[in-house]
Amino acid sequence: MDDTQLQTLRQRLEWVLITFFALTTLSLVVIYVTDPAIYAQVLLLEPDVSSAYPLPVVLFLVGLLVFIALLIVGIRRHWRWVFWLILVAFGAAVLDILAAPLQLVGVFPEPYPLWYNLFRLGISCAQVVIAVWMGRIAYRHGAWALGKQKQADLTDEQSVA
Repeated sequence: MDDTQLQTLRQRLEWVLITFFALTTLSLVVIYVTDPAIYAQVLLLEPDVSSAYPLPVVLFLVGLLVFIALLIVGIRRHWRWVFWLILVAFGAAVLDILAAPLQLVGVFPEPYPLWYNLFRLGISCAQVVIAVWMGRIAYRHGAWALGKQKQADLTDEQSVA
């Protein structure tokens, strides 16, 4: 594959991942505004009737948003550890795909509303598809489709410096 094709593949991967994380950020904020109790359940907080938006929930959301911003920076700069982190995390979403139907039929407890479980199931399916695509890219062209030879040269240069 020539450099132009690799660059196109790399740009598509960046675009898909950044779009995914932008939509994730949007959904996090929408869920926070519409039903902040979901975050309280995730954090195992006692229901607080004095505040709809308790401080631990706000801090949790801010932490998630900062982490997503860090991932987007890593995507743009082609940090290899970000590539592998995303690949492993998205690949692990297959476990959520397997657990969601079991929650819906009552085998596992279902602590969240039905719409939220279905929403998570859809996101998990998208994550697994992206993980498979990233795995194929890594196998054929190296992380971020930088090319296996170029990647080895970069690693050699970094170890010398």
